[in-house]
Parts: sequence; C-alpha cells; structure tokens
Amino acid sequence: MSYNEPNNKPNKIDVPKKKEIQQRESIIEDVPNAKIADFETAITVAGTGKYQYLLILAIIPASWASSIDTANISMILASAECDLELTLFHKGLLNAMIYVGMVLSGFIWGFLADVKGRKKIIMYGYMADGICNVISGFSQNFEMLAVCKFLSGLLVSGPYATLMAYCSEFYGDKGRTKIPIFVGFIVSFGCIINAALAWLIIPQPWSIVLWDGAFVYNSWRIFLSLCGVSTLIGVICISFFPESPKFLMTQNRNEDALKIFKKIYSMNTGLSKDNYPIHALNDVNLNRTTTEQLKCQNGVKASLKNGIQQIKPIFLKPYLSRILLFVTIQFCGMLGLNTLRLWQPQLFATLDNFPNLNINITNPTFCEILDISIPSNANKTAVLEVTSNCENIVVPNSMYIDTILVSASSSIFILSSSIFVNFLQHKYLLTIAYGCSLLCLISLIWSTSRLTTLIITCLYVGLLSKTLNVIIGATVLVFPTSLRAMAVSIEMITGRVGSMTGNLIFPILLEYGCIAPIINLACFTLLCLLLTYFVPSTRKHAV
Repeated sequence: MSYNEPNNKPNKIDVPKKKEIQQRESIIEDVPNAKIADFETAITVAGTGKYQYLLILAIIPASWASSIDTANISMILASAECDLELTLFHKGLLNAMIYVGMVLSGFIWGFLADVKGRKKIIMYGYMADGICNVISGFSQNFEMLAVCKFLSGLLVSGPYATLMAYCSEFYGDKGRTKIPIFVGFIVSFGCIINAALAWLIIPQPWSIVLWDGAFVYNSWRIFLSLCGVSTLIGVICISFFPESPKFLMTQNRNEDALKIFKKIYSMNTGLSKDNYPIHALNDVNLNRTTTEQLKCQNGVKASLKNGIQQIKPIFLKPYLSRILLFVTIQFCGMLGLNTLRLWQPQLFATLDNFPNLNINITNPTFCEILDISIPSNANKTAVLEVTSNCENIVVPNSMYIDTILVSASSSIFILSSSIFVNFLQHKYLLTIAYGCSLLCLISLIWSTSRLTTLIITCLYVGLLSKTLNVIIGATVLVFPTSLRAMAVSIEMITGRVGSMTGNLIFPILLEYGCIAPIINLACFTLLCLLLTYFVPSTRKHAV
C-alpha cells in the first residue's frame, strides 16, 4: 500500500494489524489532550514491531563485546605461553586486567551517559574498545597486552550498561521488563562466539614474521584482533538508529523525540508518519531528570554532591545490612565463577597435554594431573629457562570444543533462571544453585575421567552464572525504586572486584598444588550458601 494512497481506496491493512492500531488509538482517547502525550503514551502508541526487531538485531554484535573482552585472553594463554614467556601469575594478571579497568570506570560511565547521551557513549565507547582489541593483537610482549586489556576494561563497561538502557527506552512499559533478560542472554551467547572463533583461528599455522623476528603476527594474535571486528560491526549497525527519545525529552528536545516516535510508528504499522496521532510531547514525569541534568551542567562538583545524596540512603538503616549481604554474595559468587571460567581453557589444555609427559600412572585424578604438570615454586626458574627457548605449544581442538560446551551451558542456565524464578523464590533458587555448585567443585578434585571433569565444570559455571541474574533480581525486589539502580551498580562493581581478586589468587595457590585453589573457591562458594539463609523473602517485597 502506498503511503500517499487516496482515502477512497479500500484499506488493505489486515484484521489483526487493524485491531492493534485501534488499541493504540484507544490509548490516545484516554489522554486529556489527544495531540499531547507523555513519553510512556507516545512510545506505546508507536507500538512494538519491525523497528524494535531491527534494533535488537543491530545491537547483537556490539552486545557480545563484554563477553568476548573478558574471555578472549583465556583462549590464548596456552598458545601465547612461549611467545610471551608467561608464568602462571602473568596469566592470572592478564585475566584480571580487564576487570581492573571495569572497576575503575564503573561510576564514570553512568554520569557521562546521562549528560552526553546514550548513543554517543555506545558509539564512541564500543568504537574505542573495538580499536583497542584490534591493537592488542599486535602486542609483542606481556606488558603491551596487559595495558591493552586494562584499556579495554575501561572502555567496555560503560557502553554495555548504557546499551541496556538505550534498548529499553524504545519499548513500552510492558515490553521493557523483558529487555534485560533478553539482552543478558545475547551477551552470554558472546562467550560461545568467542570460543568458536578461537577454535577456527588459533589452531591455524598462520604467521607473519618481520625484521628478523622482531615483529610476529601469528594465529592467536590474529584472533585477538578479530575479536574487535564484531564490536566495530556493531557500531556501524547502531549508527543507523537515533538517540534515545527519552533522553532527548530530558534535554527539552521534544521535537526531535517526536520525529523518532513518528518513524517508529510508521515502520511498525506501515502507515504514513502523518498518521501518528500525537502532535506534541509534554512529559511532566521527566521534570526531575531534567532538574538533575541542569545540576550536572552547573559543574562536576554539583554533580558529585547530587550523586552522594542519592547514594547516602543505601548505606543507612534499614538498607545497609541488605546491601552488605548482597554485595558479599555477589563478590564471592563472581570470584568463583570467573576464576574457574577463565582458567578452564588453560586447565583443559594441561589435561590434554598430560599424555605427552609419559608419566606412568593409572587413572590419575584431576588434581594429580595438575600437580604433576604444573611446576612448583622450587623449579619455576628452571621452567622459565626452558620456556624462553621452547616452541609454540600445540593446543588440541578438544579444548576449544570443551570451552564452547561450557559457554553453552552457561547460556542455558541463564535462560532457565528466568523460568524457574516464576515458581521458586529467589532465596531457594540461590540455595539450590550454590549447594549444587559446591558439591561439583569438591568432586572435581577426585575426577578421573575427562568427560566427568567437563560435566562438572559445565554444571559449576552454569549454576553460578544463573545465580548472578537471580541475585540481581532479588536486589530489585527488596530495594525501593529510588535505590535499585544504585544497588545493582554497587553489586556489579563489587562482583568485578571479586573476579579480579580470584584470577590473581588462583595462579599463586596453584603453584602450591591443585587442592589449595580448589578449596579456596569452595570456601567462597560455601560462604555464598551460608549467606543465602539471610536473603529476605522476595514474596514479601514483590509488587
């Protein structure tokens, strides 16, 4: 149907779509002035359809960035060990550097997103992160790679959180609640993409050597560079979409926001933009946000003062005990999850290389293999002398396949959490998940089968991945609306501190034997299980 078709021609809109349009028109009838509406009414009338589906498709490549950035180093550690002369602590430090950057930039990005706009932060943040990933592939030493991962952490944490808000602001009130779960699932899928890309690239014998070996660009370096390409593709896709209409309204740019609503309406209904029934926007609910924006424009000092006033109530009774409880659980949970998740490729590569050592032992356990394969403090110097002249380690394809399976299990458990939370309280889900993950971790010590080790790892990583979403869901329910965003933000920053801490401690303990780091992770998981007893009942707080 042409947009300029005369009115005397029959309407070719099918019955279901006609009913949908009538429902939107009925919403307008409830507004005192049909030509003026607030944000919620305007976005509801614009509808949900083709525009939002295209937006979801556009954000997919960029949304993978946080997962790929945190996990890509773990995929190259075994291959880069000789090239960069990596010790166990070097490997732990490389895994931790991105979390250091994320923690240091955690509060800054939220402020910038409210001042500069959602789209600018997403575009420039992801673009810089993508370029940083491409450059990291050209690293010729440990120091340069560590700096690149630190910068990547600084850059990627802001756009990820902003992307969630940006996408949600193109949906009405009903559809908006589903966006965090859906985007969270897409993000977790990025770990699968990361492992699959590593499987395709790293085993290849590709290598570019210049200046008598002073510059080497081989397969694992190519993999690191390609990790930034998907992010840059995502930036290009998002560039075709406008700024968030809600943000524009907070800036008193209602005319620009109205043009966006008209475009959404036209794409979703197939009708002309002129048919959009709202002619002006007037959202009194955003006056508070606009006032805060003016404060931000008056200077950083006023902004910080305003921010402190918002944070202060969360550290007073009755919320202080709750935030300390949830923060401690998140710290311990993310420490356990991201330590084993990021060390899993290295550990499985060690298991695969064990037969090459020609050790005469029958049915060795997981810990026996690690104790024999990994050098202790006593002979570390001798090992370093060997690695300085060693040839590149050939990592079996099975290690990459196992990582894909572990990542897939994580995505499945995250998706299942949104289903089970409808039947069980968050408290009971956490108890079951932490209890089962603790049993899995302890049983890992005596695992004698590679398949058993893989299954145990999948269960442990999957269960703890599930708890991250569940604990955030519980936080949203037990804190008032004015404190929810800040509570979740503090939790995530503390959790990243846990991830950083775990990856630094794990290699140090691993040098003293396998049981020490496993028991260390078990203690943190046990603490999560015990603290779950004090989690408030979410039914009492549910609205």
